[in-house]
Amino acid sequence: MENTKLDGNARVADIAEAAGVSIGTVSKVINGRRGVSLATREKVEKVLTTIGYEKPLVSTKTNQTIEFVVAGLENNGSFELVRELTYEAQNELIGVTVNRIRSGDDPKQHFAAILDRNPLGVVLLLSDNLAKERKLLASRNVPCIVINPVRRLDTATMTIDIDNWSGGIMATRHLIDLGHTRIGAITGPVDFPSSIARSAGYETALKRAGITPEPALMARGNYLSTTSYAAACRLLDMKDRPTAIFAFNDLSAVSLYKAARERGIRIPEELSVVGFDDVFPAQYLSPELTTVNQPFRAIARKAIEMILESRNGSLEERDAILPTHLVIRSSTATLRA
Repeated sequence: MENTKLDGNARVADIAEAAGVSIGTVSKVINGRRGVSLATREKVEKVLTTIGYEKPLVSTKTNQTIEFVVAGLENNGSFELVRELTYEAQNELIGVTVNRIRSGDDPKQHFAAILDRNPLGVVLLLSDNLAKERKLLASRNVPCIVINPVRRLDTATMTIDIDNWSGGIMATRHLIDLGHTRIGAITGPVDFPSSIARSAGYETALKRAGITPEPALMARGNYLSTTSYAAACRLLDMKDRPTAIFAFNDLSAVSLYKAARERGIRIPEELSVVGFDDVFPAQYLSPELTTVNQPFRAIARKAIEMILESRNGSLEERDAILPTHLVIRSSTATLRA
């Protein structure tokens, strides 16, 4: 391929020669037909990219399904999103297939199978936004939506996010209204936009109330149990510990409950707690967890709408930000003297 010069007017035969494959193979790749291995398909697509081939590669017959791709099914919203996607898809007579990409898996194999099934669209809920795989889906005219993106994406990618900043303000303001001024936080990953926005909301609410944010009261978590538990222990072991803590997700709040129970700290009598997500087991904890609700049904409905609109050429909004709201339960209480 290195010795073959091509331009945008290259013939199929020239492309085949440059890729070292048959003319029929190039035709299959361009027209989206099956019978081509993933490695061979990538080789041909590399040549097409080199010559500036801009026409989207044609897909085969579209199946009436949506592929949901997730890193793991945990109490981080993935269960709720699967449930709501399934519910909303049924209303449109659409099926949902769940794909789990675990740590160490090769995404290529998963997406090769997805492309072979040729779905209506793909919904990604991952800690990696998979730029190559998203580009591959676009080349097949398969709409792809990233839920709660963890990195800044190109303008061509469709995204659905929530108003994390306002959620952070609501959670913190609720604690301030209860009389708390020493309010701690268990954050998410420092480079995740959701955690950054929730931190900004937390600090904004404090400043609006005339309270200076204290870095020592912000313990770094990563939305996972082990790290969040360590962060909770650090806050609760402070000499002048906080009287209230905003956990940036419900899983972190559960870890905080454990740390408080081990120290004999009563919730909410001695410590008010607010979470974020409103997922199981928030309403079944003792006491029930006050938390910021993620609108999972609205997210699912919006994802399906965007996929269908993208398919019929009527898509106008490529990036959606949906509102959150605070659900007040019994884990927060007025500050006692």
